[in-house]
This record gives sequence, C-alpha cells and structure tokens, in this order.
Amino acid sequence: MFFLKKIILFYFIVCCMKLFSQQYTKKNIDSLLIRTNEVLRTRISDDDLIRWNNGIIKTAIQIGYREGEAMGYTNIANRCVFKGDLKKALEYLNKAEDISKKSNNDFLFGKISQEYAQVYNKMNVRKLALEYNSKAMDYGLKLRKDNRDCRLFLRYVYSTRSVYMYTVNQPDSAIIYLHKSLKIDVNPLDLANIGRHYTLFEVRPDSAKYYFQKAFEILETKNFKHNRYQRAVVLQNYGLFLHSQGKNSHAIDTIKMSIELARKVNRPTLILGNYKELCALYRKEGNPDKENEYLNKVISLQDSVDASQNQAVDQSINRLNEDRENKKVQLESQYHITLWYGGISMLLIILITIYFYRRIRKKKKKLTESEKIILEIEKETKDLKRKLNENIILLAKDRKIDFFPKFQEVYPELCKELLKINSNLSKSDLSFCAMIWIGFSSKEIAQCTSMEHRSVQTKKYRIRKKLNLENETDLYYFFRSISTR
Repeated sequence: MFFLKKIILFYFIVCCMKLFSQQYTKKNIDSLLIRTNEVLRTRISDDDLIRWNNGIIKTAIQIGYREGEAMGYTNIANRCVFKGDLKKALEYLNKAEDISKKSNNDFLFGKISQEYAQVYNKMNVRKLALEYNSKAMDYGLKLRKDNRDCRLFLRYVYSTRSVYMYTVNQPDSAIIYLHKSLKIDVNPLDLANIGRHYTLFEVRPDSAKYYFQKAFEILETKNFKHNRYQRAVVLQNYGLFLHSQGKNSHAIDTIKMSIELARKVNRPTLILGNYKELCALYRKEGNPDKENEYLNKVISLQDSVDASQNQAVDQSINRLNEDRENKKVQLESQYHITLWYGGISMLLIILITIYFYRRIRKKKKKLTESEKIILEIEKETKDLKRKLNENIILLAKDRKIDFFPKFQEVYPELCKELLKINSNLSKSDLSFCAMIWIGFSSKEIAQCTSMEHRSVQTKKYRIRKKLNLENETDLYYFFRSISTR
C-alpha cells in the first residue's frame, strides 16, 4: 500500500513538472520552489527532492530566471544540511550566492543567509551561525506580513535562532524566540523544544508535559502526519523528559522509536544525539553491555559527522581563498591593461603616465603604512577594551562596588540611552541592565547579586515594564542595539 502511494505521488510530481515546464512563468517556478517544495519535504526522500529541484532549476535556466535557479540551489543546500553533507551544502549555497549578487529579492537573500546559518551551526561555528541568522531575520522583517510564505520563513528564522541561543548558553533568549515562532504558526518542533526547555533549563514538569501533549496532537493533523523528521525530534525531546522523570524504560522505548524514524529520513546528527541519550539511560539502568553497544555506535557515527564537518570547513576556507585570488587577478588584469595602453601612447603620454605611476606608488606606500598603523591602533584598542571588559566582569563576579562606576566610565552610552527612555531608573536598575549588556545569564546575575533565580526573572520583567518593552523582547539584543546608536 505504501509503495503504491509512493508511485502515485511520483506520478503527480512528474505531471506537475511537465505542466509547469510548458508554461515557463516565473510565478509558477516560485510557487514550485517555495510552496510545493515545502509540501514534498515531508513526502519524498531527500535524494528525490534534490532531483525534483534540479528539474525546476533546468526550467528556470531555460527561461533565464536566475533568481529561480538560485532558489533551487538553496533548497538543495537545505536537504544536504539535513543529510549531513555540509560540503555539498556549501557548494550549492556558493552557487546561489554568486547567481543572486545582482538581485534585489529580500526573500531569496534571507533564504540563502538562513541556510548558511544552518551550515555553520552544524560546523559548530556559533558566531557565524548567529551572524547569518541575524541577516536572515533582517531580510525576513522587511517582507510582507500579509504573505503566508514570508511569515512562515520568519517563523523558521525565529525557530532556528532559538536553537543557536541554546548552543551559546542563552536559554532566556532562546525561549523568547520559540514563543515568537509559535505566534506566527504552531509547529510540533517549537512545542517540543519548549517542552525540552521546561525539562532541562526551567524545571517545570507540568508545563513540559503540556507542551509535549500539544506537539503530539499537532503531529496527528494533516500538515504534519507524514513528517517523520519532526516526529523523530518530538520523540527525542519527549524521551529526555521521561528520563528526567525517572521513567527510564519508557524513555528507552521512545528514543528507539526516534532512532528508527531518523534512519528512515537519514538524519545522522539526530541519530547521534539519540545514541548518546541511550548510553546515559542504560548506564542508569545498570546495563553495561547495552551502554557499551551504543557507546561504540556513538564513536563510529561521531567520526562520520566530524569528517563531514572537516570537509565543510575546508570548503569554506577554499571559498575565501578563491575570492581573494579572484580579486588579485582582477587587480593584476587592470594593471596590465594600464601598462599596455601606456606602452602604445606617445612619448609625452608615457612620461605623464610614468609621473602619475610614481605618484600612485608613493600614495599606495603611504596608504599601506597608514593601514598598518591603523591596524596596530585597532589591535591596541581591541586589546585595551578586552582587558577593560575582563576587569569589569571580574568586578561583577567578585561583587565589588566598583563594578557599576567602572562600567559607566567605559560604556557611558548605555545608561545615557536608558535614562532617556525612563529617567526614574534607579542605580540598581542600571547596574542590573549593565550585567545583561555584558552577557551574563540569569544564573550568573543571581550569583553576582545574591538573588534567587526567580527574583532575577522578576527583575527582568520589571525592567521591561519600566522601558515599555514587550515581554518577549530580548533584553541583551535591545541593550546592545541602543548602545550603538
């Protein structure tokens, strides 16, 4: 029965491709690459979806639709990321980026930036992942709010940003972006990730159980019933919840169900996380044979994932080197053309050219020296600022009274801008804001101020009220933005 359904679905795809290839319109290609691609992601394999996108790319090339070609490559890169082939993902994203350089399509730029973020997150390059995700968010916020495709893209950006926030130990920000994502569209992954948050970070079992129940309910609806990947992720997170509640046997069964689904959709990173969880569960169960069995699986799969990451790193470095080499070739080409024209010119023009050439060389030399001096000054400034930051952080952690005066001395603009918003902010409020600005988590603030973690959360809530900010506003992101105005 399943095989028959697959044949019918494949036949439907082929018919759609023939129909749209006859019409050759940009609108049809956009619909295929955005909406139909989204539906097919849960219905056919990654390899089939890649072949399907290649067919649409060929049609886009035939009608000269470069943006459609770039969007197709971006879709393929997305599938490569989930398959764990990060090297291929970077190759396709580089193609998409090169093609779209002259475009003004914010949706396309946002998609490319977000997929770069996904690649760098898988490579564990957290800083680049957040930078590209921020670019994608900026593009997403420019898009039309009445367009469902645009809204769903922004939901995707918020959802993945929450994942990146957890990797850099900012759970308070992560949960904010998860709720932002849910406001746009309810999704099992976001519900399960909120359940995970209330399992591992803010331990609230009743809340966690509520969100997991909602996730399983949504998985049974038409849009998600066939999405094996999302079901696998929900089961993985639910297994962690069961583990935390001491229901180890049930947790083991749940994690194994997640592994089976993850294998069917070829998600090595998800399988690896499940293997690690089973090791911990069997250790608790006192079953060393099973623990060692899954530990060996972890080691084997980890080697494969690491190899893929290393290939992607090499690809990224090669890309940077190619860009530098291309710029070098362009400069050399311009230089030779200048010499060629000078060689065939009259003697007077040659003399003038030589004169100006010498002046240019002298200016270049001065410019090089100036750049070197500027770089040295910038380095010294960065070193000084880093030392000041380290000193400020130590003062805060040691609970020194000099912390806030020193912070004001180095970063006067933050307090100045905050007092513009609310002149009644107390010194205690401003000191609390300073700790958030330098990147302290709620736990660290609690340690530095001898406050309870719950009191820190309450303080953050009151700060938002005093600054007329919505509850989901990321305070760190807000403080950083106003201090650089």
